[in-house]
Amino acid sequence: MDNNEKKPRRPVFDKRVRLSRVILACVICVVAAAAVTAILIYGRLGGRAGFKSAEKYLAVQNAIADNYIGDYDTASLQNAAASAMVKSLGDKWSYYMTPDEYEAYKLSSANEYQGIGVTISKEDSGGFKITSVMADTPASAAGLKEGWVIMTVDGEDVSNQTVDGLRELIQSKIDSKIALGVSTDGGKPTTYTVDCSVIYNDPVTYELKDGAVGYIKIANFEAGSGDAVKKAIDELLSQGAKSMVFDLRNNPGGMLSELIKALDYILPEGDLFVSVDQSGKETVTKSDNVCLQMKMSVLVNENTYSAAEYFAAALKEYNWATVVGSATTGKGRSQTTIELSDGSAVHISSRKYLTPKRVDLAQTGGITPDVVVDMGDTGDDMQLYKAIDLVKGA
Repeated sequence: MDNNEKKPRRPVFDKRVRLSRVILACVICVVAAAAVTAILIYGRLGGRAGFKSAEKYLAVQNAIADNYIGDYDTASLQNAAASAMVKSLGDKWSYYMTPDEYEAYKLSSANEYQGIGVTISKEDSGGFKITSVMADTPASAAGLKEGWVIMTVDGEDVSNQTVDGLRELIQSKIDSKIALGVSTDGGKPTTYTVDCSVIYNDPVTYELKDGAVGYIKIANFEAGSGDAVKKAIDELLSQGAKSMVFDLRNNPGGMLSELIKALDYILPEGDLFVSVDQSGKETVTKSDNVCLQMKMSVLVNENTYSAAEYFAAALKEYNWATVVGSATTGKGRSQTTIELSDGSAVHISSRKYLTPKRVDLAQTGGITPDVVVDMGDTGDDMQLYKAIDLVKGA
């Protein structure tokens, strides 16, 4: 090959054409990406109406940022806006939770909480009186007693704190040891070192009363409660129980799955729970034919709520137990909890539920007990006495 042979020259416009094509491709990509992003954002915001709502929120936030003379916290503004939005539904069972509130909610749903295992009340002196100490908790292990007054936490005076403020202060020290300055006799505080930890709260307690009456107190229907009820029934039967009293007073309810476990173990074959969606379609959960057959009573009051109220209603409709106590308030809506991107959550009514006989407790205003009993002023638990008498046949 002749090394001096000239190679053919490419047209001058070739580079320009290629450059134009590259620029055109980039423009197309940018436009396409912008279009896709706009579509995604627009769709994510729920179309035109959602986009307008977001636009309005940002306009208000910008107005505050550009004009407000005082100090403010952006996160607080966002939480307040979200809370007000859900509150405007007018549904007392729907609410918004901040990230911290949602974390506490998840612990509560697992029958766990952060703390040391005491309940407290504010004293006029500024301290916090210990009104109860839970068994098998850091507080009981440290030797704290009812009636003592908490004055300091890690050397910090807490007299200016509220009950919620002190609770949050203690919870902020999770997984660490804290020094509590406690007054046992009104004198100089004595320091007690206590572990602040996640504590499991057993939702079900039970005992045999009057020789053959099984007494089961169900504090809530959160995680683990269904199996705990079944275990309590089996234990009491093994101890010779001939009848049962279920105490659901002050029970705020909980999870449907836990309620179903308990009811299915007690009730005969038939409809157990009826859930109704937005279109009116029913989903029915049924019980098998294995059941508990003996005299039973259920204790309720104005604070028997949600799943607890349904428990009493179901046993009443099956003529499986006598309901004793005071009237409940009525709830017939179930909620869905939706976690948001920042760790907050919306707890919102998504379905209604009916009793096995298709009664909406929200419409009827709750349950009127078969036997209405007031607690009275004697200090004696007259409701419990009556519930025991009924299953004993007195």
